[in-house]
Amino acid sequence: MKNRTARRVRNILCILLSCVLLFACAAPALAGEATDNGFERPVNAHLTFNEDGEFTILQVADIQDGVLLTTLAKETLRAAVEKTQPDLIVLTGDNIAGYVCTLGKMPELAIRQFMDIFEEYGIPVAAVYGNHDDQNTAMDKEAQMDVYMEYDCFIGCKGVIAEKTVDGNTMKNVGTYNIPVFASADSDQVLFNVWCFDSGNYNPDKSVGGYGYVLPEQVEWYEGVSDALKAENGGTPVPSIAFQHIVPPQIYRALKEVPKGTEGAITRFGKYYTLPDGVDPATNWLGEPPCPPNPDFEPAYAQVDAMVRQGDVIALFFGHDHINSYIVPYEGIDLVSSPGMTYLSYNNANRGFRTITVNKADPSTYTTRTYTVEELFEGNTFRTVLLKLQGIIDSVKNFFVDLWNTKLSPLFS
Repeated sequence: MKNRTARRVRNILCILLSCVLLFACAAPALAGEATDNGFERPVNAHLTFNEDGEFTILQVADIQDGVLLTTLAKETLRAAVEKTQPDLIVLTGDNIAGYVCTLGKMPELAIRQFMDIFEEYGIPVAAVYGNHDDQNTAMDKEAQMDVYMEYDCFIGCKGVIAEKTVDGNTMKNVGTYNIPVFASADSDQVLFNVWCFDSGNYNPDKSVGGYGYVLPEQVEWYEGVSDALKAENGGTPVPSIAFQHIVPPQIYRALKEVPKGTEGAITRFGKYYTLPDGVDPATNWLGEPPCPPNPDFEPAYAQVDAMVRQGDVIALFFGHDHINSYIVPYEGIDLVSSPGMTYLSYNNANRGFRTITVNKADPSTYTTRTYTVEELFEGNTFRTVLLKLQGIIDSVKNFFVDLWNTKLSPLFS
């Protein structure tokens, strides 16, 4: 209860203090006529490798801002696109802070804040949802997807829609689909594939608790499409990567369990963990305990277990834990946590983005790197000044959070 209360207070402080930077926010504009293409992707989803034989994806994790993006957040998104020049942008959930978008068209306004920016660049965009996108929002995920689908650059869709209800509590997963990458603009040969999963919000079975997970209907769909791609590829699995918001529970099988008191260890579920041997701590870090579904809840393991059996997914990328960044191997699949970019919720100096690059010559492997905001702003005075202002806000915010945690919170426990 104490941790939950502290996080609520921290989020409230983040919201209030981040408002200082709410200047020069451009008014949202519609990006064209709304389309009604059901569960099919627009025709411009025929993606191919670029002239260099590469395909680069920019993962944007946890924007999680308010109804209006701050100027700094907008400049951060622009800097990320300009620096990385991606062929595809994937938003991996908590794209909006649903808990502050509770009235009327506030969720739509929040979505348009960043989608208007991506539309300017004309780069294809896909998105999945996180646990906060529909948390107390005025629009459910299907209605939100209608907003995304109005944009010419958006190539996602509602895809597989799955529901789970327990004792009147429902988790509805919307927007599970795949994006094939073809050999060329005039070829139907799929050389690479991108899976996008809605990992839900919170387990509807309150007796179990914990975060959401990929439901059986989604897993069944994945296996069917994976088999179809394999058949079309002469019986060989099509190399793939996957994106979702919530870390799978297998992460605690992949991390190294260590004794209490081990330097750098994080604690979760009464145990202590570090990155496994062989993972470079200079480029990988555990800033907080990963937050998957309840590890005792067996159905949450089904998705990654299916991926292991299918043999096509080489890496699963997620966000959710804002201050984590790591690549941890698990039974042939890399479990990859990417840093969040949010300014509204909690974060640290490592806020940023991840790119994933696949080469046409060997799509069964990939390269990846993260970019901090400071790296993205290097050489740009205006953006650097904005970053320093945010640093001041973060210092004040952290002061009050520490004050709550050390002085005030014990009074309510």
